[in-house]
Amino acid sequence: MRKTFVLRTGAIIASADTTLRFGADNTIVIPLAILQHLHTYNGIPEKKRIAVQFLDYISSIPREQLLSREGFKQKNGSYLRVVDNSEPLDERINSMVDFTRMDKRVYQVCLDLQKEGNPNVVLISKNPPIRLKAAVIGVEADTFKDELFPSPNEQYKGFETVYTTHEVVDLLHKEKSIPKELIYKHEKISWVENLFLDIHTESSPTIARYSGGKIWPIKYAKSLPNGYKALNMEQTMFWECLLTPPEEAPLVVVKGAAGTGKTFCALAMALEKLAKYSDVELYDQILVATPIITVSNEQIGFLPGDIDEKVGPYLGGIMDNLKAIFREKNPEADNATLTDSALELFERKFIQIQPIGFLRGRTIPKTVFIIDETQNIKPSDIKDIVTRAAKGSKFIFLGDSTQINNPELTERYNGLVYLSEKMKGNKYCWQITLSSDKSVRSELAQEALDVL
Repeated sequence: MRKTFVLRTGAIIASADTTLRFGADNTIVIPLAILQHLHTYNGIPEKKRIAVQFLDYISSIPREQLLSREGFKQKNGSYLRVVDNSEPLDERINSMVDFTRMDKRVYQVCLDLQKEGNPNVVLISKNPPIRLKAAVIGVEADTFKDELFPSPNEQYKGFETVYTTHEVVDLLHKEKSIPKELIYKHEKISWVENLFLDIHTESSPTIARYSGGKIWPIKYAKSLPNGYKALNMEQTMFWECLLTPPEEAPLVVVKGAAGTGKTFCALAMALEKLAKYSDVELYDQILVATPIITVSNEQIGFLPGDIDEKVGPYLGGIMDNLKAIFREKNPEADNATLTDSALELFERKFIQIQPIGFLRGRTIPKTVFIIDETQNIKPSDIKDIVTRAAKGSKFIFLGDSTQINNPELTERYNGLVYLSEKMKGNKYCWQITLSSDKSVRSELAQEALDVL
């Protein structure tokens, strides 16, 4: 069914090549008021870059085609038009309060397109009030679907539960790989590169990984980084992601609720493999970062001091987990001793704080880079972080897409789910989701996760 999509600013700058993402048999309309707004747009650099690129694209199109009723035929077969609103404005629009002149002009473009006989006019906007008001005047409205990913319970988990016989599992361990066709109902499984498998047989379950068209046994099931043993199946998969060398697994994405062991495991592995701190010389440094977003939207500039003093208060979770790691080794140590041991790692530069906003221009080799609370990072910033990686580095992104503190982000639109869904199936990206019903904190923490 052919449709006519009318785009506002937020939709246009939400993604590169936006106008090519609405299907080959549709028409995309840009109101002239929106073009005027894009010309003066001065938001975040990534969005401004997209706005400038779009204006350059518009400028490259012959005007007579762009302003014609049919529009300019784009390379995917869809048509692109620029349309101005008629005057005077419709009474339903002119009587609106708390809406800008630009908003009203966009609404009028939608009504004008309906009067022209254009089929199924749909206003595309990220702004919920704009979409609601469109419905009041009889215009269908929707958000830009390309930037929305599945809801948390439908997002990529990184593993599948599958079934076979114990003879097949024995063959897996003997031959070191088996074809996926030996798995029961294999044709119904979405086989994604680096997909972990929880293989169930008549006896005990086995964990494996899918790669290169075959199923492989995991290598690090019996490893004990810093003496810590995986507490459940998902944590065992997580250890595999962490302990696999950076040449094979340079990017790790881990989703999981509070208390599932995300930060603890990442730090335990990093310390185990840090050249200055242990006998294993794999990484030269550990960087830790977290977005400076709180539930009260307090910003970094309000805090005194240098970078470490400004960012330090936001890394309480890192300190807590470092103390927990030391407590595993020294159960009798008091809190002051554990705190001193953790602080010493920062003082001796074994672990360094890396503000996300200061990453541009950096090249980061032989480093474990732990990015916590990734769900509070904007998707437009993710590429700037990942592209800092140099040879020998492992970038570990941790987060919980249901715990959003940034008002500009949602459970379906944030840096964590963006990175997970975009990199799903990439050979360099290993992913796992830790079950929220397996908190390693306490019975109270688990009850809070379930009830609250």
